[in-house]
Amino acid sequence: MMASINSKSLLRKFSIIFIGISLIPLIILFYLYSLFDESHQFIRIVNSHFALIIYIAGAICIIGFFGIRLRIKKIMLLNRIVKKTAITQTDRQILLELAEEKGEIGELAKSFINSLNPVTKKEQEQKETTEIIDDLLKKISEVFTRVNNYDELIRLVLETAVDALGAKQGALFSADDNRYALKASVGMDAVTPEQIIEHTQSYLDEVAEQNRFLITTADETSEQSDKLFTPPLIFLPLVHDGKYLGVICFGGNSYWNTISNPHMATMLNLSYQISVSLGNAKTNKYSDQAHLEMLAALALAVEARDPYSRGHSARVCENAKKIGELIRLPEKDINILSDASIIHDIGKIGIKYGVLNKRGNISAEGKAVIRNHPIIGESILLQIPSCRHLLDSVRHHHERLDGSGYPDRLNSEKISTITNIMIVADLFDTLMEGRSYRTGMHFTEAKRELDYLVNTGRLDKDIVRTLYHTLK
Repeated sequence: MMASINSKSLLRKFSIIFIGISLIPLIILFYLYSLFDESHQFIRIVNSHFALIIYIAGAICIIGFFGIRLRIKKIMLLNRIVKKTAITQTDRQILLELAEEKGEIGELAKSFINSLNPVTKKEQEQKETTEIIDDLLKKISEVFTRVNNYDELIRLVLETAVDALGAKQGALFSADDNRYALKASVGMDAVTPEQIIEHTQSYLDEVAEQNRFLITTADETSEQSDKLFTPPLIFLPLVHDGKYLGVICFGGNSYWNTISNPHMATMLNLSYQISVSLGNAKTNKYSDQAHLEMLAALALAVEARDPYSRGHSARVCENAKKIGELIRLPEKDINILSDASIIHDIGKIGIKYGVLNKRGNISAEGKAVIRNHPIIGESILLQIPSCRHLLDSVRHHHERLDGSGYPDRLNSEKISTITNIMIVADLFDTLMEGRSYRTGMHFTEAKRELDYLVNTGRLDKDIVRTLYHTLK
């Protein structure tokens, strides 16, 4: 049944105007008829009466003309905006004004605004993502083009770790003969390095003496320390090959009062990885390796942003190395496989937290954003000449043999053995551990999924079978 037409309906408005204009000749005829006398003789029309009739008829016609013109003009305006491929701010304002109309024009404008909102949101997300990536690559480029780029890389790792752990402040101190130097700090820009060291000296000494991490609650921190750090605080020693190299500190997060195992594991892994890098840097013999180890620390910090992927890179590395050893890859290739596996997801540093950790189904826009991470990872590694041998595996660890993967849709002929191993190891761990948008699978389910991908020509059959052997 047709819906009833309200008083503001466009059809009703046109009907009223049409009837009003149509009545003009009827009114004139009725008036003329009223001028006949009883003998049906026409009485002479008074000039003033005739003029009045003309004025009324003209007024009604003019009102009707402009009424129809105004409605048609709004329809044409709406049509012009709808046909545009790019909507300007002025167009948006006009749409909002048209949406306030009662009736069909207003409803059409509202419908178009509603259909426009997802597009606008997509454009905004793409713009924000592009800005994040551009800022990140600019920062990475600055890190590796400066003379003191290693210290800048340390700061980037610390910034990412503070963000991932939800802390408010962070600091990394190097130690040399019981003297401390502040290598990097986050969240304390208005404070000098000397002040930071002075206010943490007692804690640093205690960590060095006990050679273990130290956690202080809000009640235990001194008034002096509270001026710089938000309690509670956690201090972790940086030790490599038995040498005490420094301390990393985080402050300002309530869960550290009763620290959880996942957070503790993340911080211990991070402190270990930074220690290895600092140890290599101190010898001045392995500068490239020191940079690579610090990139591994950065990858750990990036991974910590997503609770569902913590430990993912280490597990991928372990399974990938086992596969490589079983198929008797040369030691050089196994080392490449190991290094690439550890840092393969480093590009996720360019993905916003809300996109990376979204629960439920991921939108097409969200998937497009996430699929940028291999390209971002490659862009980061391009800044380090000694990491060029890792570029292929980092960029292509989401490709598939049938060309259905990303970002380059490579086919089997263009995917190396090392990358194929990473593809299988990465996918297997993702299936088993799950993500924010789905739960992890049982091994039988994961095996069924891998077998399906083998049968449909997307995964390497021999590598998948070798993975199964490593799990026996």
